[in-house]
Amino acid sequence: MIIVMTIMASIHKDPRGKSPYWYCAFTAPNGKRCFKSTKLKDRNAAMAFCLRMEQAARTASEKGSLAEEQARKILNEIRELSGSEPIGFRSLADHSAEWLRSKEVTTSESTFVRYRDFVNGFVAHVGKQRASAGVENITPQDVKSFRDLQVREGKSETTANLALKTLRSLFNDARREGLISINPAEAVKTFTREKEARDVFTYEQLCALVAAASPEWKTAILLAYYGGLRLRDAVSLTWDNVNFELRQIRYFPRKTNRGETRRPDWRKHLPGQLEVPLMPELEKHLLSLPSSDNPMDRLCPTLAAKATGGNRGLSRLFQRVMAAAGIFPERGREKKGKGRQFKTLGFHSLRHTFVSELANADVPADVRRQISGHSDEKIHERYTHLGLDTKRRALEHLRPLSQA
Repeated sequence: MIIVMTIMASIHKDPRGKSPYWYCAFTAPNGKRCFKSTKLKDRNAAMAFCLRMEQAARTASEKGSLAEEQARKILNEIRELSGSEPIGFRSLADHSAEWLRSKEVTTSESTFVRYRDFVNGFVAHVGKQRASAGVENITPQDVKSFRDLQVREGKSETTANLALKTLRSLFNDARREGLISINPAEAVKTFTREKEARDVFTYEQLCALVAAASPEWKTAILLAYYGGLRLRDAVSLTWDNVNFELRQIRYFPRKTNRGETRRPDWRKHLPGQLEVPLMPELEKHLLSLPSSDNPMDRLCPTLAAKATGGNRGLSRLFQRVMAAAGIFPERGREKKGKGRQFKTLGFHSLRHTFVSELANADVPADVRRQISGHSDEKIHERYTHLGLDTKRRALEHLRPLSQA
């Protein structure tokens, strides 16, 4: 008959008197005797701490390991005995849902939709079991595989980088809340290839577009050409955004926070409100449109009711306007795949054209940025396509080196 002797947990003081804390002696799951500081000066609290450590070790020894939830519960009990706050726990699914709720009220609609798609896609990517576990269990490899998945599905590397940056923000909030100590997305690098660039429309193409467009599309095209408006901003304008007396258009870009719900203020200049002079051709066209007694009626009511993307969305419909104008797909570079298709020519090219036309007319960059609403100088540079004549005029300022 073999008798197994179990040595009970006990507490001790440092015989050298170098530490004021009680030490706990207990048997680890591997059978070895451990001697750990409780960081407690009270004898009764230290004994309770030591007994809980022993119980945890015995449970792990009997079951072979501790389940994550059980280990967390024991650890928090031990921290409570030592006077510490319990360690916060939140599953990836819960943290993601809470993070998205906060972003829904602090970002624009389009930004929130992008965040939602990336975050929900990542939660689905790791699987239900991992999503239900603690957010601290997510690894850099999880993030990297999701970033790479974007490209495999046919999306651009720019889109993959946006997905990665969204996850960095998601896990940064988790770190600030004390749920994790390291952001797993920061260990993953963004793609460094050159960003896909858009072309600009030639003057002849612009004239052809206006001639081929329906009245509503003509409105949107002129708003983009004379004011740099994005597609959704252009089709969403109401008569309230237009002031014929001041010969001005005022609006809040939908890309900014609450831009889609804020109304223009004609009494004062508000932060974030863009003010665009009403140019004669655009003014004449707007005056030719059916009038309305309701200032909230859209300038482009039919187009405003449509989504931007999709097979029947505004972007696809504009491709048909281009075709009717004799601007065919071979002018653009279409990327194959499941993700959003990129074309070098599209409605957004009108915004590039607007900025570039002003730059080629030697309009200062700060004036261009104020009209277009670009707050970032580097982003504005991507929209500026200087013509050869503009560059030639610039080089003519150089003094000749030869006196001959």
